[in-house]
Amino acid sequence: MVTLRRRGNRGASTIGCLFTLLILVAILYYGVDIGRIYWNYYRLQDEMETSARFASSESDDQIAKHLIGVSQDLGLPEESRRFSIIRTQHPNAVTIKTTYRVEVELPFSRRTLTMRPQVTVRQ
Repeated sequence: MVTLRRRGNRGASTIGCLFTLLILVAILYYGVDIGRIYWNYYRLQDEMETSARFASSESDDQIAKHLIGVSQDLGLPEESRRFSIIRTQHPNAVTIKTTYRVEVELPFSRRTLTMRPQVTVRQ
């Protein structure tokens, strides 16, 4: 008895595996970039919250100077260094906010994300 082997399917699983691997690498490549943007956003927002907590012992200029330094260290755009610090009496609270835009490279397109970190801490 003679058996014939079919060679048509040979390598199909390798091509499927390579295609899946290519998709994973693309997601990882773009995901790292987007993840970095949001990581910097949350780090800035955390620093803003910490500054707002200790606002009773610091002036607005001192708070702004500190946050500008943090923004520079994170490599954020120049527009992120325009902080608005608002103190209210009733209720006794401090609000710190800023706005900036970051461009993201996506497959076949470029998007601009508008980030608006804002914190309000009651004293």
